[in-house]
Amino acid sequence: DGLHILIDLSGHTSHNRLPVFAWRPAPLQVTWLGYFASTGVPGMDYLLADRTSVPESDQAHFTEKIWYLPDTRLCFTPPTAVGKLKPGMLPARRNGYLTFGCFQNLSKLNDGVLAVWGRIFKALPQARLRLQCKQMDDPAAREALLQRFARAGIASERVEISGPVFREAYLAAHAEIDAILDTFPYPGGTTTCEALWMGVPTLTLAGNTLLSRQGASLLACAGLEDWVAHDEAEYIAKAVALAGDIDRLAQLRAGLREKVLASPLFDAPRFAANLEKALLEMWRLHTDGK
Repeated sequence: DGLHILIDLSGHTSHNRLPVFAWRPAPLQVTWLGYFASTGVPGMDYLLADRTSVPESDQAHFTEKIWYLPDTRLCFTPPTAVGKLKPGMLPARRNGYLTFGCFQNLSKLNDGVLAVWGRIFKALPQARLRLQCKQMDDPAAREALLQRFARAGIASERVEISGPVFREAYLAAHAEIDAILDTFPYPGGTTTCEALWMGVPTLTLAGNTLLSRQGASLLACAGLEDWVAHDEAEYIAKAVALAGDIDRLAQLRAGLREKVLASPLFDAPRFAANLEKALLEMWRLHTDGK
């Protein structure tokens, strides 16, 4: 078909087409977006990333050459169908305690995450947790999760669990949450961006892989570097510190939607221009024999 550049969006996920790339049907082949590591496929020339997701010191972990986009490897378009939804006031103002939230897939709630959350809730005896995901539609799964929380030191009366709802109700639920606790080593992506749009910041823990640094990449691009922890102790300390400075949290939330909308993370035309420039530069280097 006369392709110049062929882009993989699946990596080693179900029904991928990586064998096609092994035949090199295009002179330049690039992987991006749908996978969080090197493909290891001979002939895959580049992997698109940003410097937070893949620091230069990590390039040796990839068979592809890392091509750095200037701002972010991801971009989020705010939902237009529910555009009338506005960020709410800080719930802690009326409740007198912090409510943490999590909307992640149940598979991301590993025992390490629960153990760290248990230490946070031990330090904040009044704090609450609101958890919502599609698997919580199953009563047995809900009970099993509550038991896991109890073993981690978080009593069931401190946890509110909800199952799947329509998207507008899901977004509106952010008005009941003061801050999001991210999962690790598999952090949020779309859920993090949606929370930012609803005026709720996410506390994330940066790991040492492209996947585990996704939350750090999103928050750094949105101008929230202070919400990135680099080890479990810092993650816990940052979460506990929120209770001691409610005014600062309220001030951040009051202008958070405007802040992130003005950031590169929410700027689709800027991202498209950066992507276009990257592909054209790849092709120029190829035709120059470099």
